[in-house]
Amino acid sequence: MRKKIFLRCFAVALACSLIMFVFGFLAVKINVESVMKERLIEETEIVALLLDNKNDFEKFKVYEGDDEFRITVFDTQGNVLLESDTQASLENHLDREEIQNALSGNPKTVKRYSETFKCEMTYYAMMVEMQGSEPIILRLAIRSSQLSSYLIITLPVFLFVLLISLVLSIVISHFISLNISTKITSVGSSLKSVNKGKYIPIRADKNEPELYSVLCEINKLNESTHAHIVEIEREHKKLARVLDNISQGIIALDKMKQIAFINKSTREIFDYRGEVSGKGIVAIVDDLALLSKISSHIYEDYSFEAAYKEKELSFVIKELLGDELSISTIIIITDITNEKAIAKQKSDFFANASHELKTPITVMQGLSELVLSSEEINEATRVRIQRIHKESLRLSSLISDMLLLSKMERGDEAPIPLSAVSLASCVDEVYEELSERIKEKSLTFTYSGDATVYADPKKIFELVENLLSNAVNYNKQGGKIEVSITKNEKSATLCIKDTGIGIEKKHIPLLCQRFYRVDKSHSKKTGGTGLGLAIVKHICALYGAQLEIESELDVGSVFTVIFKNVPENEK
Repeated sequence: MRKKIFLRCFAVALACSLIMFVFGFLAVKINVESVMKERLIEETEIVALLLDNKNDFEKFKVYEGDDEFRITVFDTQGNVLLESDTQASLENHLDREEIQNALSGNPKTVKRYSETFKCEMTYYAMMVEMQGSEPIILRLAIRSSQLSSYLIITLPVFLFVLLISLVLSIVISHFISLNISTKITSVGSSLKSVNKGKYIPIRADKNEPELYSVLCEINKLNESTHAHIVEIEREHKKLARVLDNISQGIIALDKMKQIAFINKSTREIFDYRGEVSGKGIVAIVDDLALLSKISSHIYEDYSFEAAYKEKELSFVIKELLGDELSISTIIIITDITNEKAIAKQKSDFFANASHELKTPITVMQGLSELVLSSEEINEATRVRIQRIHKESLRLSSLISDMLLLSKMERGDEAPIPLSAVSLASCVDEVYEELSERIKEKSLTFTYSGDATVYADPKKIFELVENLLSNAVNYNKQGGKIEVSITKNEKSATLCIKDTGIGIEKKHIPLLCQRFYRVDKSHSKKTGGTGLGLAIVKHICALYGAQLEIESELDVGSVFTVIFKNVPENEK
């Protein structure tokens, strides 16, 4: 850059110097020619003053052999009367331009090549009046070579000036290129310093107002950019620190599905320490089955659990939409190994406790029935025994639900072949079982439609029974229960709507947890176990069905189950 600036400045200075040299030399030449012509005219007029008559021609002998001037006298016919140069031709000169100008009374200098002297000559002729004789024409000539000799004398001076100009051009070009390149370098250094996080302002000279204002604006822009970069880096460090201290692993993928970021937890989960930026997930996940599952769902919102080496992991894949985002997908990984172990321990305890309690409860139930069949007990004792029997039945139902839920959670149940199940038949069967309780609460029960699903009939019965039991138990006296069954090409839908006490929205996400009670006192009165919706949730998960719950406090609830595994003839 500096070399180019120097060469361009020097080229401009050289061109200017050469132009000045040429035009200066021409100006001197023109000026010398003008001086010579004036001198020739003055000399001619001086010589003319010496002539009074023909006897004065003798005075011109002093000019014989003179190299500077040549004097010639002509009569008005152009004949030579006197010639100071003996080598000159004495032929008639009437046709010469200077003679014609003198005769016309308009004398002028004339420059032409002389065949006699073989060089350029400058002539001037004028008419001179003589006493006692006809007028004569006096002509003086000077060699043009005298001009060349003068120019040759002045040429070294011009060449010296030109040399000085070239030296000055080199020096000035050097300083100009150095000054410009220094300013450009300072701009580049300032920009680089911004990139490196250390802002260095550009030095600006107020004596250069135009450049000063530009550099000041660049300084302001660099300062603002540096401040933004520092703020972004500070926020980035905060975010990185937060993400690195999150127990969940986070993988961010760009639009090319390459890794843009992973946090510390991800590295620990997959025991990876290398660089990942710009690499695919295969760089950190070395389990082909797990990698295949992640890759097959990377373009959708999806969650699943999988075993990885000795760990149990939960994966949540989230696709980010929007062209303005450089991140297209986020994968959140949670190590649930401990949670799984604790859940298994709870489930084992749950199952074992339920199993161990079933025998004594069965004995209590049998003995209470036996005592109640005796006529020897008094009424007060009978009431107490009836309560024992009722609570034993309730406890037996709870234990049965606990065992069922435990088996479903652990997957201990033997696989049962799927068969076509009519949802309307299940509703009829459950209605018959609950009819006494429906009559006790004066409920209006209606249902419509039918659809068939592939499932275990017992499981569908348990699902419908738990949902309808809740609709009866938590309904108002004289309320309504509406059951509707619909179908389309892809699914079958069971919808149970009641006019019961309703549920606050904050409780809805927790309803399917084991033993969760919205109102414990009401549940105690109705005999609920707190496991019904947990069982419904597991049955839905078993058959890939979708459970939706809508409720409004003091208005009622709507439970909707959408089955996807419908027979071909139902589609």
